[in-house]
Amino acid sequence: MLREIDSQQLAVGMYVAELDRPWLETPFPTQGFYIRSPKDIAAVARVCQQVFVDPRRYDSRMGLQGKGSVGTKAAAQEPSKRPRGLRERRAEVRVIYEDSASVEDELPAAKQAFESSSATFRRLWAEITAKRKMPMAEVRAAVAPLVDSILRNKDALVALMRVQRSDQHTHEHCLAMAVWGGLMGRQLGLPPERVRLLALGCSLVDIGKVRLPVELLDKPGELTEPEGQLLRSHVEHSMAMLAEVGETDENVLGVVRWHHERMDGSGYPDRLSGSAVPIFARIVGILDSYDAMISPRAISRTRSSFEALMELQDLSPVKYQPELVEQFSQAVGIFPNGCLVELNSGEVAVVFSQCTGRRLRPKVLLILDAQKRRRDHLVVIDLNADSEAVLRIARELPHGAYGIDAKEFFL
Repeated sequence: MLREIDSQQLAVGMYVAELDRPWLETPFPTQGFYIRSPKDIAAVARVCQQVFVDPRRYDSRMGLQGKGSVGTKAAAQEPSKRPRGLRERRAEVRVIYEDSASVEDELPAAKQAFESSSATFRRLWAEITAKRKMPMAEVRAAVAPLVDSILRNKDALVALMRVQRSDQHTHEHCLAMAVWGGLMGRQLGLPPERVRLLALGCSLVDIGKVRLPVELLDKPGELTEPEGQLLRSHVEHSMAMLAEVGETDENVLGVVRWHHERMDGSGYPDRLSGSAVPIFARIVGILDSYDAMISPRAISRTRSSFEALMELQDLSPVKYQPELVEQFSQAVGIFPNGCLVELNSGEVAVVFSQCTGRRLRPKVLLILDAQKRRRDHLVVIDLNADSEAVLRIARELPHGAYGIDAKEFFL
């Protein structure tokens, strides 16, 4: 149903669904947006010769409505449960983030942010489990320092969370999701306020599970179909809880409602597909799946980060948008911060920080020598700086391999 046209033929009201190049090579952080002004046409023409527009989503009123245009025919045709005011955003210019602190310098602040936010999420989860209303101001306050740390340094908090995470209670999943959301928002170059919104929405995706039976959430093995239907109802419970506290932000509501939707329309609750799934929900669907894969679970095998990323790539583009999976892979790294790895030399190390653009060659802290003996002096080496490429990571090791607790190197 898409129509290919020259970018100079674009007109206000058209919906650009695809470009003639990977969208990550352009200044547009989202795939799919409306042309709302001549400036948008010029911005597209500067980087693309051909584009693909979706005629079904053309809105002739947009030229008359100007910059304040919010209505679209497509929006009117989508499910009635769509949060009021949710709409496609115009193309945003990507923010280029640079680390303002090293991993070593950021670790104390990251540790404080992690411990404070973890305690807050644990307490809030107990409160809403006891049928109290969720204090949104406190949730926002718990998410803010996590995002601030990630914006200062993309590696420190992620590594700390990975080695500190102790169980799979839902409040820990909420905290992890906020961290993944902050990391992905930074990777995509979203403005800081949008990164905070993405992280906030991530932290709230599973709040409705407090209204489900504990034995359902903790059940080992596969769920029956009725049990699966009951589990999927957590989305409706989450939306109801947000309505109770008067949450109206369209980004947060969209994430919570549609993070289980998939590109092929096989998700729930509204079976949206493709670009009908809001961009934040597409992002959070990837983050939620990744976190579930790498977390110890009663009903499925825990994957290594590498295995989880490969599975996400295998499921693209059927389930997940490939460009977003690629961006997340770049952000988290094939061998993520805090994981144990064995080098081709036989030495054992913990991944310390990522190298942008060289995901297989991060900085690592050497712990054991080739004979698996504890080194007298720990040293950080940059695998990317090895011009001869002699050392490389051979494999990721499970947590606790060779009796190593990675916590001690980040605390």
